[in-house]
Amino acid sequence: MTVRAFTAVTFLLLTATTLVPVQAADPPALPASLELNYVLRYGDMTVGRVVKTLTRAADGSYRHRSRSHPLGAAKMFTSVEWFEEGQFEVVQGKVRPLSFLEYRVGADKPHRHSARFDWKLQKIFYENWPTTLLPPGTQDQGSILYALMLNPPAPGTQQTIHISSGKKLRVYRYAHAGTETLKTTLGVIKATVIERPSLDKNSESFRVWLATERGNLPVRISTQKRGQETTLELETVSGL
Repeated sequence: MTVRAFTAVTFLLLTATTLVPVQAADPPALPASLELNYVLRYGDMTVGRVVKTLTRAADGSYRHRSRSHPLGAAKMFTSVEWFEEGQFEVVQGKVRPLSFLEYRVGADKPHRHSARFDWKLQKIFYENWPTTLLPPGTQDQGSILYALMLNPPAPGTQQTIHISSGKKLRVYRYAHAGTETLKTTLGVIKATVIERPSLDKNSESFRVWLATERGNLPVRISTQKRGQETTLELETVSGL
């Protein structure tokens, strides 16, 4: 084979290799049903349990719910249970909230905050507060967890997200804070750490550990305020 022929064959092989189509990775997706059971700790003391559920409806939207109730010695001081309920849809791979409600049961004073998100009008309608504009990418304090499961910040980046509490709309920055290996009741978990620094001395910071090999399950959630840390540790999961 002449040098010219060898060069031509090599070029054809290289060209054929580069033209082989690469199969696209599957887009991130949430499970049709999910139940997350957490133990709630205040410092080193176990004070409660939190159960979070996610269910996909027939129209493709999702309903999420969270129930928090006291355990152990904490029941001596309070019997109040906290609930969050909401609905969201996934549009082009991103969570878009539709409604959110936070309330408590067993307290002397009522507590109820709710919001309805109208993406066509680009407005948030609150039950007991003035209507506000709806910025792109807004989440509520329940849907943000699922939004981070689908689209966590990439290494070296951060996301600026408006969060509605059902009462107020605040702007937070969520950043990729590295990776860690955790020993959990589910085994040894490789996790991506996402953090949100506090806005001021009176607000809380937030961290979540997402299990990268298990659909970005939030295996640990931690908040800190005025030097006090509250942690949710995932104990059991079903649906994934």
